[in-house]
Amino acid sequence: MRWLPRLLVAVALLALVALRIAQLSPPAVVPASAPPEVFSAERAREHLARIAAEPRPTGSAAHGRARDYLLAELSKLGVQPELQSTSVLSRQWGLPYDAAHVENIVARLPGADSTRAVALVAHYDSVPGSPGAADDGSGVAALLETLRALRSGAPLRNDVLLLFTDAEEGGVLGGKAFMDEHPLRGEVGIALNFDARGAGGVVAMFDTGPGDAWPVRELARAAPYPVASSLFPEVARRMGHSTDLSVFKRAGIPGLNFAFSDGAAHYHAPSDTVSNLDLRSVQHAGDYALSLARRFGALDLRRQGGEDAVYFNTWGAHLVSHPTSWVPAIAALIACLFAGVAAAARRRRVASLGRIAAGSLGFLALLLGVSAAVGGLAWALRRAHPVLRAMPFEPYNAPAYRLALALAALAAAAAGYRLLRRRLGACEVALGALLVWLLLLAAASLAMPGASFYFAWPLASALVGLAAVTIRRGGAPPTLPPTLPPMLTDAALLVAAAVPAVAVAVPGPYLLFVALGLPAAAAPALAVALVFGLFLPHAELLGGGRSRSLALAFGVPAVAALAVACATGGFTEARPRPASLAYALDAAAGEARWLSADRDLDPWTAAYFPEDRAQAPSFAVPFVRLTRQSEAPVAALPAPALTVLSDVTSGGVRALRLRVASPRGAPWLLAEVASPTEVLRAEVDGRRVEESARGAQARRDVRWGFTYMGLPAGGIEWSLEVEASGPVQIRLMDQTYELPRALVRAARPRELMGGPYRLADSTFVSGAFWL
Repeated sequence: MRWLPRLLVAVALLALVALRIAQLSPPAVVPASAPPEVFSAERAREHLARIAAEPRPTGSAAHGRARDYLLAELSKLGVQPELQSTSVLSRQWGLPYDAAHVENIVARLPGADSTRAVALVAHYDSVPGSPGAADDGSGVAALLETLRALRSGAPLRNDVLLLFTDAEEGGVLGGKAFMDEHPLRGEVGIALNFDARGAGGVVAMFDTGPGDAWPVRELARAAPYPVASSLFPEVARRMGHSTDLSVFKRAGIPGLNFAFSDGAAHYHAPSDTVSNLDLRSVQHAGDYALSLARRFGALDLRRQGGEDAVYFNTWGAHLVSHPTSWVPAIAALIACLFAGVAAAARRRRVASLGRIAAGSLGFLALLLGVSAAVGGLAWALRRAHPVLRAMPFEPYNAPAYRLALALAALAAAAAGYRLLRRRLGACEVALGALLVWLLLLAAASLAMPGASFYFAWPLASALVGLAAVTIRRGGAPPTLPPTLPPMLTDAALLVAAAVPAVAVAVPGPYLLFVALGLPAAAAPALAVALVFGLFLPHAELLGGGRSRSLALAFGVPAVAALAVACATGGFTEARPRPASLAYALDAAAGEARWLSADRDLDPWTAAYFPEDRAQAPSFAVPFVRLTRQSEAPVAALPAPALTVLSDVTSGGVRALRLRVASPRGAPWLLAEVASPTEVLRAEVDGRRVEESARGAQARRDVRWGFTYMGLPAGGIEWSLEVEASGPVQIRLMDQTYELPRALVRAARPRELMGGPYRLADSTFVSGAFWL
């Protein structure tokens, strides 16, 4: 019967982990027959079918149709929409600068006695080639349905602003235009932004504005199923992600950012369609939007504090928060708890400080080994498996790979633990692992206080479990007592200690796998091994310190899961393979090229690239790493046009006033100074840019230029002030989002789709001008 405690612990741990991960799922879809005051994803789907019927990049005809649909629907819902039509330029991402002509849609639902406005934000543009059902048709449809539900009830106290931004995909340009110059920007008391980075999954609140303690507190009170963590903003800020919320953050406006990110194989792809979108994610986003609009719509938005908070989910939808100022005290208390447990272990002669330190170093080596092994496995898979080689981010059956890699990480961690146990006692290794957690808690408390909870509470529960079982028995493994009741007591204590640790720690590796994908599998694998360190007494009970059984218990299903994943990820019409093909015409040279960014060519694309052609590309496309080119027929396409409106030199400075346009009506244009000319000042469509001498010096090897989305039919004015040191060469390149039909040799097979979005199915025409 000595196997019974092992079985009970194993089953209990598996059940706890499975239950916690299952809780990271979106809620069920509410049908269209629901009461009018309730949000229904089925009702929102009707809007989604219209908005995401076709790709709608800024400046395209489809973009105009989506704009007109939104204006009409807002009017039907009883609010008066306004179109903010303006130009904008952003230097946030460096050269080439991002510029656009944007058309934001703004509508206000008046409140009864507004203190400030609640801004509900989503962007209605998509990337070229993608219908953008998830990104961000889901957010747009959710806000329309939210407005309908709000209109069905009594007026709120505060105004509600609905902001549908343009050109978010071009660098958050619509949001910048709103905050730069719209008269309502000063009335916003809080901004709630809704976006997507996949085709489904739970909607997480992953970023906040300044002073997030009170918005998070209200989120916990109002949202029916809040999924949030102060760890998310700490990671997002360091990864440089930018959404429409970022412009409100820079203006000091409080806000909450929501998105779902599973199903990333459809992200920015032609397969981001309504049929591939999980409506449960739309339901979750809508539940947030409606409940928070009502909650913040009832508050006095003028009198909210500016303190930040630490917050996280426990079991179910329970959201815990506390002020950031508590972090040092919590870390100090847990450090004292660790010191007490370590002292007790010394008194019981089951650990010494030196051997605890050795256990800590050994656990660090285990972490690095697991991360390297699983990261290396993922690297090898992405280079060996033809499906993974073709996918830019992760495959359609990503959950199967996540399970396989997580099990592989656990198998490697269990194998590493067995090696450590050959030289160190169970308590010494366990305390060594928890010392690593304590050091991470200290580092997070100083550098990333929002992440401190992740190390604090799992560490505290693991210390209690270690003291209750391993140290209480004087270092004897829990399986040694000859009678059954003590063994069952140990098992019950270990399971009880695991409950809080599973609640807080287990979502971390899972969400990292979802957010980072297969290319960055080393990071979530390291997180899996780190969490494994919380459960070393459990591993000891399961025999992990004395035999290969635990490593095999993880390793065998890992191999099976990997085999299933590799065998089931093929391409079909429902899961098409991305294939990039573009046409580029250099009008000045009279030469044309077929371009691709694919590592491996499918038969349809390969027909454009003879095998004996050199693979190094000579035609540059911004933001895309090309892999191959081949000669193409020269099509009769007009080059971008440049007209000199004035050219004046004075005091060693040459002032050029130009007009640039696309005679073929391309919605996107790149303009750059191709000669080694120092640009002092510029003005793009009325937006002035001052270049400092220091900045110009730092960019001598980078061409000065800008991209422009939504290029008007008549073009835009571009003024330059440069050093009068010789002729200036200007290079223009425009882009349309289709291939020259006369040059396409055969229809693309239905199991193929265009990708990546910056290159696929595009026609580029460039021209050069000496002034």
